[in-house]
This record gives sequence, C-alpha cells and structure tokens, in this order.
Amino acid sequence: MEATQTEKPVQTPDAAGAPGAAQAAGLVTIVLVLTFLARADSSMMQSNNPLLARHLGAGLAEVGLLTSVYAVSTMAVRFLVSVRLALPAVPRVMRAGFALLVAAVGMVAASPGLGWLAAGIILAGAANALIMPHLLSLAGGLAPPGRREAVLSYYSLALSLSLVLAPVFGTLILTVASIRAVYGLLVAFAAVAAVLMFRSERALSATLAARHPGAADGRVTQPLWPTLRALWHHPYYRADFAGFLLFNLSFTAAMAFGGVDVKSRFHLPYSGVEMVLTSFFVASLLGRVVIARRTRRGGLARKLDWMLASLAVGGAGLVLMGWAPSLAVFLAGFWLLAWPHAVLFPLMSMRIAGYVEPAQLVAANTLLQSSFDIAGIAGPLIVGLMAVRTGIGPGFWAIAVLQGVAMGLLWPSRRRETAA
Repeated sequence: MEATQTEKPVQTPDAAGAPGAAQAAGLVTIVLVLTFLARADSSMMQSNNPLLARHLGAGLAEVGLLTSVYAVSTMAVRFLVSVRLALPAVPRVMRAGFALLVAAVGMVAASPGLGWLAAGIILAGAANALIMPHLLSLAGGLAPPGRREAVLSYYSLALSLSLVLAPVFGTLILTVASIRAVYGLLVAFAAVAAVLMFRSERALSATLAARHPGAADGRVTQPLWPTLRALWHHPYYRADFAGFLLFNLSFTAAMAFGGVDVKSRFHLPYSGVEMVLTSFFVASLLGRVVIARRTRRGGLARKLDWMLASLAVGGAGLVLMGWAPSLAVFLAGFWLLAWPHAVLFPLMSMRIAGYVEPAQLVAANTLLQSSFDIAGIAGPLIVGLMAVRTGIGPGFWAIAVLQGVAMGLLWPSRRRETAA
C-alpha cells in the first residue's frame, strides 16, 4: 500500500523569500503613516517658519529670504541626489532623510537667532527632498500591479489629510503656548517617523528588490542624463509633467494671493482668512475621497478624461475668483480650483507608475514633485507682477489661461490613447 504523502504548498515568489501579502500590506500602511507625518512636518514648517523668524526679530525681507532658502535647498538636493537613486536604494536614503529631519526640526525649535534658524531651515529642505518624492516611489513600487492605483489613491488621501489637520494642530497649540511649542510637535512627528523608517527599512528594501529585480542591477544610483533623456522623449511623461507644472503655477499663485485678496476685498479677520485657505484643502480632501472610491471600484479607466475635465473646472474657478463680487462667489471659485488639485496628482502618479520603466520610477516621481518647487517660485511672481498693474483679480484670469494651455498639452495623449 502506497504511503500517503502530505502535499506541499506551491512556493510563490512572495512565499519563497519576499514578504508575503500581509506583510506587504503592512509596509504600505507604514508608508501611508510616514506620508502623513512627513507632509504635516513640511507644511507646518513652511507656514510657521515666518512666524518664528519674526519672533526672532527678522524683517520682512529676511522672512522672504528664509522662505526661499527652504525651496532652494529642497530643489538642489532633489536634483543632486534624489533624482539619481535606484528604486531599491530608496529606503536607505529615506532613513538618512528622517534622521536629518529630526536634527533639522530640533535645530529650528531651539534656534537662538536667525543664523541657527537659517541653518535648520536649509537642513529641513534637504531632508524634505530625501523623503517626499521617495514616499511616492515606495507607494507605487511596493504595491502589486493590481493594487497599485488603489495604493496611490490612498497615498494622495494621506497627503490631503495632513494638509487639513496640520493647520488645526498648529492653531490649537498657538492658542495655549508659544510658537516654539509647535516645533515640539514637529520634532515628535519626525522622531516617530524616523523610528518607523529605521524599523522597516530592511523589509522595504527586500520587498522592492523582489518586486522589481531588474530595477537597479545592484546599483545605488542610476545614470542621470540617459534617464532624463528617456523621460523627456517619452510622449506621455513630457505632456503629464508640463500639464502638471502649469496647474501648479496657478495653484501656488492662488494660494499665495487668495488670502491677501479676500482680506482686502471682503475685510475678513486673519482667522477668517485662515478658514478660507483651509477650506480649499478640505474641498481637495473630499475630491480625493471620490478618487479613492472610484479607483477601488475600477471606475477610473479613462484618467485623461478626468484630468482634462478637472483642468476646465479649475479654469472656471479662477475666472470666478477674479470676478468675485461677493465672498460666496470667491469661495465657489476657490473650491472649484480644489478639484484639479484633488484629481491631477493621484491620476498622474497612477499613469506614471504604469508607463515608465521601474528603473525610471524614482527619477520620474522626483521630477514630477519638483514642479511644486518651480511653480512655488514662478507662480506667485507672475500674479504679483500683474497685481502691481491691474490688481489681483485680473491676475487670476491670466493664470486661468494656463489651465487651457495644460489641456492643449494633454490632448494629444488622449488622442493617442484613444487610437490605441
């Protein structure tokens, strides 16, 4: 009689060495928590650094310089370091980034004068460049292809949630304590994130290497110029980057001058201005909830149609903001502009993760996020120069035109995809 033999389970790649599905899901959750903590730190620093600088005796020109220093530091490190990284090396670099963030926020919190403050801000900008674009690459790189779009939609939700809650945290602290107490919270956020990153770095690296075995061929960095040339000549990526940059020019200008405009036109108190600005991110968060739900149900197959429609909605919003005979009309326009803010980044992230090679993913995401920095410098400058001559309202109309230009740049991609 033949002996009965217990059948062994078939070894899948995950079961054979890489983390299993449950552990991979846990790693994605860690990335989402890191995204919330890191984005909360960066957004609260950007809004509170000017207040701390004034507390330390800085003039308006020095406040502006310190604000620019953060953006310049972020851009420099993004292009010198972040854009060159191979995907499996990302967790190791992020570990250094979070350690640097803890030191930078601590330096800012304890700064006795403007020199220490400037040094801390420069380090914080560098840390931001070593963290934020790579969180996007981790979210896209960890997820299996069938779950990638859902994970990226949750990543965008984590970003939006931090932008809504961070001002609330700051306001609550400032009602009972000094400006330095805000940085105590930021140090705590950075420390928790650093501990999570240190504990999960090996598992993250192993999962990335298993899912993308050819992404680096053992290299820590990728050749820069061949990668950039490949992205530039990729018809979809070039159009997506240009369209996203044009929207960000409008978004950064609207955020820079929207508060100034409602205060001067409708005589709101500062608390009212803060509520108006926060309402934008609440509207964007609601939009990203819609995107996440539609993604989970498989209802976002025609992403370019959603992107083009959102740009048209945003352009209409800017027209209303420029006209705005009442606060209600301004808010309607402002909330319409929140729709492309909700739609474009997650859908472009999904598209990029689907059409670029794994070896190009880190560079593609880093360049996409660099559009925030470029727009943060150029967008407010465009509207500011117009406002000197015509007022802020016509400036909003001018940047509404950019939404139409972005639609024109994306339209050939839609025709190409429809034909295919």
